Amino acid sequence: MRKIIKTDYLSRVEGEGGIYVEIKDSKIVKLQLNIFEAPRFFESFLVGRHYNDAPDFTARICGICPVAYLMSSVHAIEKIFDAKIDEPIRQLRRLFYASEWLSSHALHVYLLHGPDFYGIESAWADKNYIEIAKRGLAFKNLGNRITSVIGGRSIHPVSVKVGSFYMAPDKKDLTGFLPELEKAFEDSLAGIKWASSLRFNVSETEMEFVSLSHQCEYPMNEGKVISNKGIDLSMERFLDAVQEYQVSYSTSLHSGIKMGKTLSPYLTGPVARVNLNHDRLPEEILEVIKESGVKLPIKNLQMSIIARSIEISYAIYELLRTIKNYEKPEKPYAEFELRSGKAVWITEAPRGMLIHAYDLDEKGCIKKCTIIPPTSQNLFHIERSVYEFVQSNIAKPADYLKSECEKIIRSYDPCISCSTHVVRV
Repeated sequence: MRKIIKTDYLSRVEGEGGIYVEIKDSKIVKLQLNIFEAPRFFESFLVGRHYNDAPDFTARICGICPVAYLMSSVHAIEKIFDAKIDEPIRQLRRLFYASEWLSSHALHVYLLHGPDFYGIESAWADKNYIEIAKRGLAFKNLGNRITSVIGGRSIHPVSVKVGSFYMAPDKKDLTGFLPELEKAFEDSLAGIKWASSLRFNVSETEMEFVSLSHQCEYPMNEGKVISNKGIDLSMERFLDAVQEYQVSYSTSLHSGIKMGKTLSPYLTGPVARVNLNHDRLPEEILEVIKESGVKLPIKNLQMSIIARSIEISYAIYELLRTIKNYEKPEKPYAEFELRSGKAVWITEAPRGMLIHAYDLDEKGCIKKCTIIPPTSQNLFHIERSVYEFVQSNIAKPADYLKSECEKIIRSYDPCISCSTHVVRV
């Protein structure tokens, strides 16, 4: 018996990729998540450039989560310069990041992933789903507008510099969002209940969840790296524990945690964050999680739509909190002295941990740069999940397996364009 499961172009994902699975005599003999989008070599063409170029250049890696690239970049370089960031600027950065979480998660939950649970090909394919899609569009629009106020524009913001911001918004420019955010928070709690009511076909599986953890807050910009299987490392040590590797059928590098002479897949992103940090969520959200019957930890990747819905609520909660407490800083950036050095920083992009590492010379020019996007870290795990699902359902029709494989991949919210910025030759 020979069976082929093939999708040339995955739909409702960001970027270009496909899936190929070959089955012989009830066993998988070949499985490839083919990423064929052209590589963009960001790490290479940053070499020799001044450190000020790094934030704006790396932000162009992604049009959906440029704030994440800005933040990982500036934090890493500020660490080299030992820049001291005041609390008002730190809170403004958190507000900035929350606005991106809101817009990115809303896009995925309501327009990319949600249609899978209704058996439709797009958010516009069924009139009964359009009202659900409208809620997502309202969330996304709100997040984009707040990003624009802080960053100058919602796509590839231009306000960020090493040291913090070129300029900070006036409080009145932000407080005007409060009534809309109050309503959005109530809608987002309803969104958690809606996501929890969906039907999930894939069974639970054991996996290693990896995310940042902060002692006082739900992680975004700061913290150490932890996992449910014993990882408890600084950012620098975690980068040492990860190995990137290339496969012949993909323009994206894969990543795994070093386990002796082997590599182990791990999951980063909303499911990992919620599972490892739910005790940092506000009581209002925890109560709705309990009322919705959500049992933590989440071990079914199709239920990532619940984790993202939880983080939509949290992002709005943080926007409300930070705007109410916001005071425009007297100076929106920190002073520092130029020095050579190396540093690693990790922030939590909507899709998971985003790793930046820089090596600067005494003139502040980049000698070496390493960027590991969330999708590159998750690709090994995605292939493992697809393998386990197909092998456990091997006798089912190819069309069914093809459809379910696509759903599994979409549940990770892969940002394929982010992952293709370098190829080793």
